Amino acid sequence: MGHISAAEAIKEEIISYNKNDKVYIVDVIDFLFPSFSKTIYSGFNNLTSKFASLYNLLNKTAGNHNNSVPLKKVLVKKVDDLLDRYETDFIISTIPIASKYISMYKETKKSNIPLYTYITDITAHNEWLGKETDMYFVGSKETKDELIQKGVEEDKIQICGIPVRQAFKNNNAVEQKHKKEILIMGGGLGLIPGIEDILYRLNKNENINLTLICGKNRELYQKIKTKFPSVNVVGYTNKVHEYMMRSDLIITKSGGITTFEAIHTSCPLYIIEPFLMQEVGNARFIEKNNIGKIKWSKKSDLADEVIELIKDEHELNKMKENMDRIREEINNDYLLSVLSA
Repeated sequence: MGHISAAEAIKEEIISYNKNDKVYIVDVIDFLFPSFSKTIYSGFNNLTSKFASLYNLLNKTAGNHNNSVPLKKVLVKKVDDLLDRYETDFIISTIPIASKYISMYKETKKSNIPLYTYITDITAHNEWLGKETDMYFVGSKETKDELIQKGVEEDKIQICGIPVRQAFKNNNAVEQKHKKEILIMGGGLGLIPGIEDILYRLNKNENINLTLICGKNRELYQKIKTKFPSVNVVGYTNKVHEYMMRSDLIITKSGGITTFEAIHTSCPLYIIEPFLMQEVGNARFIEKNNIGKIKWSKKSDLADEVIELIKDEHELNKMKENMDRIREEINNDYLLSVLSA
């Protein structure tokens, strides 16, 4: 869902520049493998949630075989059909598999169609890389340095932040609150380890209001709604920006999109035990730039640490100032200058 969110953000950015441009968002898995897409996504979710070590190993070895992919002839034909259908002038990828397949297509067909890749995490594993990629848009200097170490030419890399929708950039002042607002998010599937204990401990503090966004996890939604009636429980919503803007702290996983949504809304982060390779990279970026606190170990007490942090106005303000600095360093207009060249 983060990759789709990034694509939607880029679409908004392009159309805000020129309303006559036609921008189409295509789920590459669903398009290339329509009969198996649900199975592929289900398998991916199981892999990341239950077999994280195996997922990390696969990520480390991914992309080590240049542009070799199975079913190359079939995929080339499908990409041909895709580009013809939309009368495509250029391609923007927000997911590694699209970058890999389009790069393979360009090399096979000797195509000059521009391919721009937005890397949606701070860590850039090899699956993102493609010999035929014309430009990489990255979130930070750390990402740029990593790509250069992997052999990407420096003039093909532009630091512009990880894309977020325009709503997150309209950071309006929020009315004065009598209690601290804590927002808890677990991603699109609402996967938050030990959520009931977290809510029980934080909910006892009279100076805290809690909002929990469960995403599409209906079972979790119903359970929390019943057990914790004073907690504001939200299912899937397209108004995450509003919840972030009125929050003093976000408890979440260290997704790349979420990290930059928080940066644009100036809301400090508390990150729960990152374990996927890209989450660890994002968490290190958060810690290095002091825009949040990381719960690295199961031994540390989440509720106590959150309560201590939420009371520390000086530390929270420092985190917000660091988020402001990161926003100022982002070149938001570079994609538009490339497309209009």
